This record gives sequence, structure tokens and C-alpha cells, in this order.
Amino acid sequence: MIRNLKKLLFIFFTMISIISYSKDVISFKKEIIEKFTENSKNIRSMDVVVENTTTSKRNNNTFIMYEKASLILEPFSMKLIVKLESFDIHVYVKDGYIYTAESFNFNWEKRINQKMVKEFQASIYNQNEVYNVIKNNIDKIELEEIRGNYIITILDPYIIKELIEKHLLMGIDNNPKNILTDDEIFLKFIVDKKTLLPVAFIFSANISYEYGVENLTVGAKYFNINNVKTITLPNEVKNAKLAKKRKGTQ
Repeated sequence: MIRNLKKLLFIFFTMISIISYSKDVISFKKEIIEKFTENSKNIRSMDVVVENTTTSKRNNNTFIMYEKASLILEPFSMKLIVKLESFDIHVYVKDGYIYTAESFNFNWEKRINQKMVKEFQASIYNQNEVYNVIKNNIDKIELEEIRGNYIITILDPYIIKELIEKHLLMGIDNNPKNILTDDEIFLKFIVDKKTLLPVAFIFSANISYEYGVENLTVGAKYFNINNVKTITLPNEVKNAKLAKKRKGTQ
């Protein structure tokens, strides 16, 4: 389960998304985007709900995965539920330990895996690179205001392709793939107008593999930003037995 869990969590952490171009508007857009990116980099805790939808272009088969999590970045701790079609995966991370259980038996396993914890942390902090790309390409970004929120949309499909390849899907799998820069690719942030913190994020792209083309759409909603103070382990998690170390793990 631990290998599949790693892939699921990397997908999850991708979440850890028309104005005219007068000088005043450009200045306003630059100010909003720069404040949003800096505020986002300074997030220290949050609750987040993520939905991942993968659809085969060949037969239209669809796989949907939901994740619900609470995160504290320093010191890193996490509570996560991954909802799959037939069962759920429950995860806690705290004090360098990873606790996992599946819903059909709830036999909790405790592992010492500093390498995986560091990879999770790196995938979260990797989002800072996404914000840097946004800040450095303001001329290729659309900003509009809808119902008290700002909508930030990246217009250049090649920038979106690079973000997905290098940052949003980094580490998920090693399968040869190509992000298609077609009419279906997009990436958006929804930003609270008052706090300039993210409310939601969504991206979608068609991805070509050796076996065919799939559409991946990932959406996230954020809550309680910087207000998650602690993650408490239930007794059954605290009492989990330490699993035997597997070959190749740290």
C-alpha cells in the first residue's frame, strides 16, 4: 500500500487556481498578483479538499479520487483521508512518523520514513515555484473580479504545460508522457478579494501516454488558512505498532 500511497499523496499535494491593458490596470493587476503570491508563500497551515478526475479519451472511463486534509507545515504534521471507489486510505504524519490504515480493516501501521516526509514537504514547498512563475509572467495572466473574488487565469498554454510537467505532477510517476497544449488546457486560481489568499485552484490538461490520452482535472478548495493549530492523533493511531522496515526505505 505504501507505494500507491506515495503516488496518491503527490497527486494530493498538487493542490498543498479581463481586464484591458491600460497602465493603471497593469499596475493594479501586478499589485494584486504579487500580493497574492507572497501571501500564498507565507501560508503555514490549512484545511483543503481536493478532487482529482481522470478520464480516458479512448473509452470515456472516469476515475475520481477525493482527498480531505489538515496540514501544518512547521513542524510538519498532517491528517489526510483519500477516498477511492471501494475503500478509503487514512493517513497521519507527525513527529517524523507516518501512520496509515485502510477503511476495510483499520489496522494502523506506524512507520519511520523521514525520506517520504521530506518528499511530502518538498512537494508542498515546490508550490512556491508555481507562484514565482505566475509573478514573473503577469503579462500572460488574466485578472477578473467575480462575486467578491479575483480570478487569476494563465493564458499561455506553454506556461501551463511547464508548470504541470515540472511542478504540479513532479514525482507522481515515471511513465513517458506529454502534456498537450490544446484548447482544453487551463489553470486558474480563485483568490479572496479581502485577504488575497487562495480560495480554490483548478487545472485541467490532456496528457498523452504510450497507451492513449487521458484528461486530468484537479480542483482544490482551501479553508482555515493559518488557523489550524494542532493535529491530534487518536488513541488507536498512537497505539499503532511500528511496522517492519521495508527494503529501500529510510
